[in-house]
Amino acid sequence: MAEKNCPHCGAVLPGEAAFCPCCARSVNSRKEIHPPRRLSRRAVRVSLVLLASLVLVLTAWLYTRPRVYDNGTAEIIYTDGDGSYQLLLNYFGDRFQSMTDYAEEVEEGTTSNKPSRLLVNHVDTGVNAREAFRRKVEEVTVEFLQPGGPEPWQSSGPAVSDYDQEAAYRTILTYTDRSSDMALRWTIRMKNGDVIRLYQRMELGVVPTRHFTPEDAPMDTMEELQALVDEINETIPANIIVYLHLPAVTYKGSLVLAERSMNLIGSEGPAGARTTFTGTLQATAQKGYICQFQNVDFVGGGDGVGVSASARINFRDCRFAVWRTGVLCYGESWVNARDCTFEDNTVGLHFNAAGQNANDHMYSGNLFQRNGTAVLLESVPGNEQALYFEGTRFSRNGTDIDNWCGHETDISQAIFE
Repeated sequence: MAEKNCPHCGAVLPGEAAFCPCCARSVNSRKEIHPPRRLSRRAVRVSLVLLASLVLVLTAWLYTRPRVYDNGTAEIIYTDGDGSYQLLLNYFGDRFQSMTDYAEEVEEGTTSNKPSRLLVNHVDTGVNAREAFRRKVEEVTVEFLQPGGPEPWQSSGPAVSDYDQEAAYRTILTYTDRSSDMALRWTIRMKNGDVIRLYQRMELGVVPTRHFTPEDAPMDTMEELQALVDEINETIPANIIVYLHLPAVTYKGSLVLAERSMNLIGSEGPAGARTTFTGTLQATAQKGYICQFQNVDFVGGGDGVGVSASARINFRDCRFAVWRTGVLCYGESWVNARDCTFEDNTVGLHFNAAGQNANDHMYSGNLFQRNGTAVLLESVPGNEQALYFEGTRFSRNGTDIDNWCGHETDISQAIFE
């Protein structure tokens, strides 16, 4: 065993000695023990205040930090310091109803367009909040995630529309029969840093068409035309769009378009004569698509209804003259007219329809002249959307617009003479 010496006097120590036998001092090392330090009350209070402040700062940061709203659909509830908003996308109809996934059809060989609309409603009151919400917005963008097909979809870019008093923003989507399916994303960047994303997806189908010309079938007289219409009703399914390209002749007698919709496309002869109907036309078809009437004159003898429609019809560049009623829209239908002339009728355009079949609210570029009443609104479907008469002229009518039902109209861009 190694010899152990006293660390104080150097004397040799016995093996297990705790004290030196020579100097009587302890030979074991000892640690100095310090009593625990106690924080003052002031220090404790300062520490607690600092901790509480840190918690408040963290909570405030978590509450106010920029947030991302993204659930992959066309509807989101967005909340800020002023309340909660329902944000949704659709392209027509109920401003509370979102449309995430839907199907659309386009005629083969044609180009079409459709709006995508951003609507904003207060959650608590249901009031349209587009103006208040727009003041909070920094930027709105639209992008295609799936443009689709050899002819990709196009967008006009989101903008405020004077003709859509419901939507906060809307964009016009343009597509063809070769555009295929589409996926669209709206991104709304708020001034407070929040980001909101909304989505729409559309499955695009192509509708086949059939065109009939005077070379394909006789249609020079009303009897021949009605026989062709009846044959088409019996032989061609309603899901095929039919065009009748009419010669520049005058048809005498009445025409009935029942069973299914058809498109009547008039023409102009070498002396300026156009396709003309002197008898009434009844359109009662409830199958198929919206009827398109273009370049056709309807000229009466002072009595009767030129065109009575319980089917949906869009008139383009048509003329209605000398009828008791030029066009009557009734049932659950909708009639639209652009670049048309209504003259010398007791009533030019009479709306008396119910339901929700509203489609095109733009009545632009028309001429109403020398009518007893140019436009009579007795009942109009879809009362939330105004009728716009941009560029329409009202000249020497007894009454320009007789609005029995109080439907909203916008005549700010109309011309009154």
